[in-house]
Amino acid sequence: MNTLQEYWDACLIRSWRRQLSLLDAMSMFLSLTGKRIDECELLRVPLDNIPWRVGVRVFTAYHLPKINDRLWDQDPEKDLALLRKLQKSKYNTEKTEYRTNADRDLANERVKNRRNRMKNTYSLNEAINRNSATDWNVTKGAAKIRVKRK
Repeated sequence: MNTLQEYWDACLIRSWRRQLSLLDAMSMFLSLTGKRIDECELLRVPLDNIPWRVGVRVFTAYHLPKINDRLWDQDPEKDLALLRKLQKSKYNTEKTEYRTNADRDLANERVKNRRNRMKNTYSLNEAINRNSATDWNVTKGAAKIRVKRK
């Protein structure tokens, strides 16, 4: 490997395969090159507001989705080809909104449940009122007990 960018991409891929954190990837880069990632002009580095303890898979899923999809789809034997392809690429971290579709779906479900609860309450009250008009204050007696004959 010749450039610092190649080392950083290799650290990202290796950390992704081993399910390590960003801090592990950064320390791996520091041990290989002797430089920290903020000292170098690198592409595909974490943004300032990302915690270092977050996993590399989470980081790539949010900020490098093309690389993440490629790593999921291909075997580890093809990582070297991906590394070569990344050297020609200017692909960088994307700023994405952290509010996911799952959050939006959960909020929609809450509204729907609240609406259904109100409907159920209304229909329950309506049923009570409807039945109270026909209730003649009749109470049922105890059930008959059957005795087995021998």
